[in-house]
Amino acid sequence: MVANEELQRWAARLCLLLVAAFGIMGYHWANVRFLPLMAGFAILAGVCYAPRAVSEKAGTLRPSGQHPAI
Repeated sequence: MVANEELQRWAARLCLLLVAAFGIMGYHWANVRFLPLMAGFAILAGVCYAPRAVSEKAGTLRPSGQHPAI
């Protein structure tokens, strides 16, 4: 696993931990003001967990007449 992926996974877990903490605090104090913070950190966690598209190198072109379907 690449260091960048490890950092993204660590950040996503931290964001989910903050979502849980704000949810518990909001429930404890019956305060709805924690909802925007929870939503923001949940979206950020989703962005961190989203798989990144891997760019593939273009394959070499075959000379004319060398196509496998021919």
